[in-house]
Amino acid sequence: MNKPRQKNFRAWFAAKLADNARDIAEHGADAGYPYITYTRDTVVIFDAYADEIWNMAVEDAESMGCKNVLEMISGFGRVDMAESFDGLKNLLVWYACETVARELTEVV
Repeated sequence: MNKPRQKNFRAWFAAKLADNARDIAEHGADAGYPYITYTRDTVVIFDAYADEIWNMAVEDAESMGCKNVLEMISGFGRVDMAESFDGLKNLLVWYACETVARELTEVV
């Protein structure tokens, strides 16, 4: 995957995954969607939008009463992927996709 061209993560999501937003919001990002199925692809996405994704995670962790992002991630269904840095990046991209998908579809 080449480096994403959109100026921010939300614009990237709108350009690439808007058609899948409802499914991602309802079933999770790990169900196998274009651009976010393989860790090698999600790492590229994370690296392109790291600050935005991390800031999103920090805000959500604080609003959930977590001590930090890692505490929030410990509750993720696929936390087993956090055994490597690339796996952690993957989880954060999935988290960001699910967050934006819920925002767009108003699925809670």
